[in-house]
Amino acid sequence: MFCMGAINLEAQVGSLAPDEVEALLEVATQLGKKGWNRNMKLCNNTKLPLKPDADNEVVCNCSFPGGTCPVVAIYLKRQDLNGSLPKAIGKLPHLKHLDLWANYLSGNIPSEWANTKLELLSVGVNRLTGKIPSYLGRITTLSYLNIQDNMFSGTVPPELGGLVNLENLTLSANYLTGELPQALTNLTGLKELRLSSNNFTGRIPDFIQSWKQLDTLYVLVSTTSSESHH
Repeated sequence: MFCMGAINLEAQVGSLAPDEVEALLEVATQLGKKGWNRNMKLCNNTKLPLKPDADNEVVCNCSFPGGTCPVVAIYLKRQDLNGSLPKAIGKLPHLKHLDLWANYLSGNIPSEWANTKLELLSVGVNRLTGKIPSYLGRITTLSYLNIQDNMFSGTVPPELGGLVNLENLTLSANYLTGELPQALTNLTGLKELRLSSNNFTGRIPDFIQSWKQLDTLYVLVSTTSSESHH
């Protein structure tokens, strides 16, 4: 079974488009990822897992017409990457999942990502700084967004209210301030919201009553880093 699968995978992933190979190599350079080159098979899998449990994997979907296998997911968790979030992600038009959890990446989220069709974006547990960019609200395909355990500051941009497909939003353990913007009322599909360990002010807004799907809410209940589960 294993051998057959390996042979089949090798046959399938041989047709990664040349421009996507170059984009992946750019991504690696910007991240500080060593070891990738254009003479190796950069795709590790051809099936997108329902739950991203891969730590070091590139997934390419070979069911596209024309015999190409575009990149649909990049999982690089706990890889000791010390570069920045790669602008070249914008050159992978079919990318759905991007998980860069628990590295040492710095800077902020590139504006090039605003034009992607990402559904899952996790950049939690890094060294990212600055304000949450308003153009994140243009990635309307997002259902999962996690930026926890970074050094983001300032207020939550109202543009995040444009993420109408969002089910999970995790902003915990940053330096965010102010109140949640009224525009978040639009996140009617939200199931999980985590805000703990920030510097938010005010009370829990009334508009969360419009989130009929919400079943998990973590908020800061004091000046310590404790969490309250409602």
